[in-house]
Amino acid sequence: MEFKYVLSGTGWATCNLEINRQKLEFTASYVTNCLDDFLVALMQINPDCVPSLELKKVSSCQWDGEPDGVVWTFELKKERVLSLKAEYFDDLSMKNKPEIWINTECLYDDFLKCVIREVDLLVKRQGIVGYRTDWDDCDFTLSTFLRLKHSIVSKEPFPVEEVIVDNDLETRSQLRYELELLLQDID
Repeated sequence: MEFKYVLSGTGWATCNLEINRQKLEFTASYVTNCLDDFLVALMQINPDCVPSLELKKVSSCQWDGEPDGVVWTFELKKERVLSLKAEYFDDLSMKNKPEIWINTECLYDDFLKCVIREVDLLVKRQGIVGYRTDWDDCDFTLSTFLRLKHSIVSKEPFPVEEVIVDNDLETRSQLRYELELLLQDID
């Protein structure tokens, strides 16, 4: 399994995925915030990342290539098996006659680790401000990335605490831990 994600010009990103002898290469534009959407879709099905009331069995996102596009669908099955489907449309607005580029299953944790390892390298290579500059002034998906990375590293929910301040409930996380996690390498 191999996942590569590179910002290939201002507002453009190229993704390569090879999984179970199926391959995808697609260049997406800034019209959709594809990396954020992709990570959010993976997070929405992860019980370590979202509360049970927000947990989805199936999630999806789309990447716009102007005018073509890819629609990703993720389903988390029993024993954390991920069903992954990537459908290509030559005109994303019409969504006629999809080409199935990837339709397979794998272990969710293996796929997530592969994706997060690549995104980890991307943010370490470009930095947060550098990423924003190259991704047409759109911020790096930091909190989603950190929750998913924590899930890979610890296999448990992200550590937050609820504190009452001036009669209001605040949710807090530890910045020091978040910075350490951001800099931590994934094996």
